[in-house]
Order: sequence, then structure tokens, then C-alpha cells
Amino acid sequence: MRAIVVKPPKPGVEIKDVKIDEDKLSTIGLVKVKVLENGICGTDREIVSGKRTSVKPPAGKDELILGHEAIGVIEVGGYGLKEGELVMPINKRGCGKCLNCLVGRPDFCETGEGLVAGTKGLDGFMREYLYDDPKYLVKIPPEIKDIAILAQPLADIEKSIEAILITQKRVPIWTCDDSTFNCRKALVVGTGPTGILFSLVLRTYGFQVWIANRRELLENEVEILEEPGIIFYNSAGGYENLVKNVGKFDLIIDTTGASASIIQHLVPLLQINGVLGLFGFPRYDAFSLDYKTVQDFVINNRIIIGLDNGQKPHFQQALIHLASWKSLWPKTTSKMITKIISINNEREVISSLREKLPGEIKVKIKWE
Repeated sequence: MRAIVVKPPKPGVEIKDVKIDEDKLSTIGLVKVKVLENGICGTDREIVSGKRTSVKPPAGKDELILGHEAIGVIEVGGYGLKEGELVMPINKRGCGKCLNCLVGRPDFCETGEGLVAGTKGLDGFMREYLYDDPKYLVKIPPEIKDIAILAQPLADIEKSIEAILITQKRVPIWTCDDSTFNCRKALVVGTGPTGILFSLVLRTYGFQVWIANRRELLENEVEILEEPGIIFYNSAGGYENLVKNVGKFDLIIDTTGASASIIQHLVPLLQINGVLGLFGFPRYDAFSLDYKTVQDFVINNRIIIGLDNGQKPHFQQALIHLASWKSLWPKTTSKMITKIISINNEREVISSLREKLPGEIKVKIKWE
């Protein structure tokens, strides 16, 4: 079968035939899934460019099938799944040892030995078909098939917001006087796909949301943010004017994955009892907090929290939100898939795996 393959840590990517000896594969407890489409994300591009050093092929192999975002159709069913049903595979798998992994929460793996499809020790989903355990498959409603590929990155965000809301139970009352979050202000830093998805989820919960970047918005970004009422701020000159006009923020999310130094610029923007969530992976630089800032953190109950992958409940919640957004914000959802590429167009597939285009939200590879 054809697959998109890398040889980490070397840069590069190719579409090639790979062998799976089905006669020697035990399919007991597994179903066969024909892959229909894959999503491309920043992680894939970091792997292709050789910049992500933590990538590991499966044990005993020197190459890795890429991809952790996929939608497929059940070709050979069983175990609760029927032929013809649409499914999405979950990318993060447990170590099989620690209690969190054994109860289906490898996002809290305690051994560090968990597997991640297309990234760490497990072949990914950019291939014609795969055999998988039904417990790692999430059913996709046909009505949202066009945007369902967003459920994988959105699942990580669902888990992140869940973690923040659970953490804020430390505050006796963090909702408003009408028991909603409508009075709470959130700032999302970064207008890429992750920043936009964070903003949409927060708007769904009722937060007032500002999204920031150090450049003006592109046309499609303006259209995406307008319908749900997300407010843009150009942070090229800093955040002083923003705080002067709207005050400090109850919640700040950094999705930039750029300089670590941004953290020290965001900390002063936090309201009392506020939360700074770190989602992006900084690639360079450092940050420091002086003793006065640390004292201020302690006195005013502020916290910094790291945010990571979602699991099956978060995939299911992501699908619910995607379905609701098609009704609430149809113009926005219609703009989220920015490009669809046929797997037969090898040159364009390789090009899209190497470089992100301006204004890109989600590019899909369609298997034909």
C-alpha cells in the first residue's frame, strides 16, 4: 500500500509503497479502516524538516509513516463497528504499564513510554489503510464529514479548556453573577489554527475573547473571526494599549510556539486569580521573573499551567462542538478547510508537507 514516509531525524519525506504482511498480522480484536483523508499540521512539517528531535520510528525500523490526523471508513467491521461507518483514529496510545494509561488516559502517562502515531514509536495514519483496535476509534457523524478532520487538533484544545476549568475550581466562584463565563475575559496569543480553535471554544463557553498577533489579519482570518465575535488586537507595539482599553485578563493562552520570552510579557496581563495556559512549544530564547513578580503571583493566586493532548472523551466533545458551530457560525466553519490535495498530486502533497501557506487553517490530503 502507499504511504507517506519519513526517516527521522533526517529531513525529507516521500510517498512510497510499504509492505504489510496481512497473512502474518493477527487481526483478532481489530477492524480494517480505509483512510479517506489526512490533515496536515505544524508537527508534520517539523518532522519533515528534521526540526523535531524527539521523533522515533517503531522499534526495529528506521522509517516512520507520517500523520496523526485522519478520517477513514470501516472496510472490515466487528467489535461494535459496522462496515461503512466513518471513524477517526486517536493518535496518542498508552504505555500499558501505568494506571493512567490502563484506564485510557495516556495524556497523563507516568512512565513516558506511551506511543504517539506518526511521532513516537508508532506508524502514523498517512497511508491507504490500517488495522486498529476499536477503542482507539471515534465515530464521525456523516453530517460534519467536511470539517471533521479538525476534531483531532480540537480534541487537544477541549482537554486544555477542561484542565483550566477544573483548575479554577480552586476559586470558590469563578463564574459571573449569572452563573456563566460571559463576564470573563480571555486573550489568545497567535492567530494560527490552534489560536483560532481555542478562541472558538472559549466563545462557545461564553468568554469575551481577544486574539492577538504581531501583524494585521489576512482576509480569510477576518472572515473567520467576525461571525463568532472574536476581537483582534495587533500586538506589534506591545500590550499596553490593550490593557489600558479593556483591563487585565482572567485567562491567557499562548499558542505561538515561538520565543519563550513571550511568557514574561504575558504574565503582567493576568487578572487576580488568573490563569496563563502554555500550549505552544517555544523553539528558542528564555524568560525570567523577578522576585516582585513572583510575590505578586503568590499574593494574587495566579497560576501557569501546561496544556497537552486530548483523549477519546475530548475527541467526542470536539465533534459535538464542530456540529454546533456549523449551525451557530456557518460562515466561519466554511472557511476552516483552506485546501484539499489529492494524494495523486505528489508534488503538491510534498510541497504542503514542507511549507505552510499564508492564511492556512487546515489542509487535507484526500486518498483516491
